Amino acid sequence: MGAEPVDSRPVAVFDLDGTLVSGDAFGLLLRQLLTRSRLRLAAALLSAPAWVPALLVPVTRVAAERHLVWLAFAGRDEDAVAAELRRFAGEHAGPGGGRAAVVGLERLREHRERGDRVVVATGCAAPLAEEVCAVLGLTDVEVAGTRLVRRTWGRPQRVVPVRGEGKVRALEAAGVRFPVAHAYSDSASDLPLLRRAEVPHVVDPSPRDLDRLRQELGADVDVLRWAARGG
Repeated sequence: MGAEPVDSRPVAVFDLDGTLVSGDAFGLLLRQLLTRSRLRLAAALLSAPAWVPALLVPVTRVAAERHLVWLAFAGRDEDAVAAELRRFAGEHAGPGGGRAAVVGLERLREHRERGDRVVVATGCAAPLAEEVCAVLGLTDVEVAGTRLVRRTWGRPQRVVPVRGEGKVRALEAAGVRFPVAHAYSDSASDLPLLRRAEVPHVVDPSPRDLDRLRQELGADVDVLRWAARGG
């Protein structure tokens, strides 16, 4: 058998949260699932002294996320989880949600129309990211997102995050070669990716992130602003 053909198209990589839609999609979903159930909410509150500070420390953040994912999803079968993801994606990214980032979506469609290979690389859980992209009409883009490995009631789900250098590794695993032609993100946490782009683009960053991004990428880095925030 011969080797698989290499995709030689220019690659454009887009973050999801803060770039194509506003807000932390998976974080908002977890909050909904935990607060809708008294039992899950009580468990989250009782364990808060452990997981709240753990979320603030990079070395323990994944363990805290694993705990919250387990609390939110334990006892739900795959069909129930899939239904929750579809429901939330429709509310979060649908026309009535007001969370779609027009400027990011327009750029993505321009790359798609040019024939570029478009990949959405996100810290959001991959199944939810795929549902959000479907609601946005992006069914033909690739998604590289955080993987959740399901386990039992007694063992938390394993979280394989796609952020920072992990985002670069996930893209490499998907067959993306660096440097990529374009990369879009709102956050300085994506500097490992943005540094590996021939043309980095920054989408409506916070003032603090913009200062750091300009220091790292140059003062003339392309900055896109959401139309809803005054252009």
